[in-house]
Amino acid sequence: MALGPIISKTDLARHTRQILDRARRGRPIIVESYGEEQVAIMDAADYRCLRAIAAYHALPPHPAPIRDRHLLPRGLEQEAVAQAIAAAGGDLQAGWDRVLSAYLDGEISLGRAAELMGFSRFDLTERFHRLGIPLRLGPATVEEAKAEVEALQS
Repeated sequence: MALGPIISKTDLARHTRQILDRARRGRPIIVESYGEEQVAIMDAADYRCLRAIAAYHALPPHPAPIRDRHLLPRGLEQEAVAQAIAAAGGDLQAGWDRVLSAYLDGEISLGRAAELMGFSRFDLTERFHRLGIPLRLGPATVEEAKAEVEALQS
């Protein structure tokens, strides 16, 4: 993900609305003071995605359909996402973590991840491209295709 322009705190104060609109459109901005970078302003959903990806990569190795073609995708229901949020004391980040972990593990498709996160598949695809998050589009092997069909039928 390329970081956006560097602006001063004065520019931020003078053009807050425009800067926030730019960040919401997926164009992060660095704010500096006296030549030192202070903060980055970015879209909140991008921030949550990046945190979820970091949390996923901090997990110990574990069995997952993406790594073991003998495992069938289990899917993910909205109820499980809600339970993860409740277990984290209402922290919405836990839901993002749960959904993106399931996607990266090969448990759910990109479309299902988008649905659980409240995006269209196209919006999530564009966001993932912008953030450098890997896309899994379709099965990589015949076995994966059969496993997807079996998971859909059950």
